[in-house]
Amino acid sequence: MTGEQAATGLADDIREDTPEDVRRLMAERAPSPGERATAPVLGTRAHTDLFQYWLSLPRQHGIPEASDFNPMAARQWLPEMAMFSLASPEEIPHRLVGTGLADRLGFDATGTNLLDFVDPSYRRQCSRDMHEAGYRPCGWQVRYLTHYPSGRVAHVQSIYLPLRGPAGQRPRILSLHTPEQPQRYQGPAEKPSFASEIARMVWIDVGFGAPDASR
Repeated sequence: MTGEQAATGLADDIREDTPEDVRRLMAERAPSPGERATAPVLGTRAHTDLFQYWLSLPRQHGIPEASDFNPMAARQWLPEMAMFSLASPEEIPHRLVGTGLADRLGFDATGTNLLDFVDPSYRRQCSRDMHEAGYRPCGWQVRYLTHYPSGRVAHVQSIYLPLRGPAGQRPRILSLHTPEQPQRYQGPAEKPSFASEIARMVWIDVGFGAPDASR
């Protein structure tokens, strides 16, 4: 492993098909430190069930193809699920947003850029961590504080799992989100704010390693 690869926390080799803008992001900063695991440790039973469903999908190229994800097979989790495209380090659009998520957000976020809603203190690092999940690849769990437009402030526990995009397209990320009881209420806002505080982070090794927890 080269010095640059060690600094970024990538697996042994950066894939040849990794886009140049993603390479620059990975060289710019390391993934966030976190616990290492081989299965979900946060969230409800639904996180573990979704992970087991993800593991059951064909993985001819290391991770499941996005086309193999069957929404009907995951219908019990769909209200709290989202799917993202890793379009670029600056653009991570929502491709799918569950009805439960839309209700809490107060709108359907489909097509919007996730990073527009991430607290500025974590925005660039969030992109780095999402790309770690997609390009290493690995699973990722995080517990973070969310400020909803309604004024509700609560922690959310989320799991993110990588999917291969169609030929010529970048990876996608499948996610499931479990909200906790509100901590408090404050004045309403125009848009949500995610991850003003990170309470816990877990990297899930799915066969390609995980970021070094000591970073």
